[in-house]
Amino acid sequence: MDERRAEDEPVDQDAPVGGDETTEEQLDADNPVEEDTLKTLDPDAPPA
Repeated sequence: MDERRAEDEPVDQDAPVGGDETTEEQLDADNPVEEDTLKTLDPDAPPA
């Protein structure tokens, strides 16, 4: 079987937060904890 997994795919350097452009535009933090959570979802942000 030749299964493809997400980790096998090349990383798009301009990948939007949340998976697509529409979702990225809808994500808005209401407090500092949510801001930190959104930062962890950002594929362009370096790991801590």
